[in-house]
Amino acid sequence: MINRKKVAGLLYGGILLSALVNALVPHLLFPVCESHGNCYSSYMAELAVSAIAVSASLAAFFSKGSEAPRMLSIPVFMCGIFSIALPSVLIGVCNSPEMACHYGDLPVWNLSGGLMVLLSLAVFLISKEEAD
Repeated sequence: MINRKKVAGLLYGGILLSALVNALVPHLLFPVCESHGNCYSSYMAELAVSAIAVSASLAAFFSKGSEAPRMLSIPVFMCGIFSIALPSVLIGVCNSPEMACHYGDLPVWNLSGGLMVLLSLAVFLISKEEAD
């Protein structure tokens, strides 16, 4: 039989990795503009979203109770939604498709946000079955 707590821990490891990629790729691979435009604002917002997802992942990973991973999957789910919505709809990125934030950071933020959403849903469902 599958140990659901270990699976949830592995899923939170994936969420942690996704949140770190979300925060570090714009800093290391596709630097954003320093002009305090849309891409810079999106990057600052993504840093905050990633910090919340990292802290929730670490709290769930080191928690002793069986209900904590399930409850912490809800803010991680919202972090994934905001990770997609901030650069795509709410704030945006540079209008020029040649800019690094447009061709590099936007796809990374969308993919890592989508991964956070999917993994947090999986944790919620696995933890729900364990709590029953």
